Amino acid sequence: MKLSDGSNIQSSPFAEQRVEEMCKECFSSESDRVTEIGEKFIEYFVKNASSDGVLFKTIKEITQDINIPHQSLSKVLKVLEDKKVIYRRNGIIGLWKE
Repeated sequence: MKLSDGSNIQSSPFAEQRVEEMCKECFSSESDRVTEIGEKFIEYFVKNASSDGVLFKTIKEITQDINIPHQSLSKVLKVLEDKKVIYRRNGIIGLWKE
């Protein structure tokens, strides 16, 4: 995923069009509930990630911020990792860049 060079992630074309496309691709074989939570998470990610496409939040912080169950967020993150959309490292979630 190519983010705009050095500009805020919120103004990136990724923020509008790619969110829906990513959700449809990644969650097409998942339940409606997982898809819904996936959409919430991706919107949250777009709003809160750095311009480099990195989110410095723990799962606990994210679940509290968007009011979703821990287990559901873990499932969403696992799907996104398996599809090579995100990577996770100690306390960060980042976008794989194409």
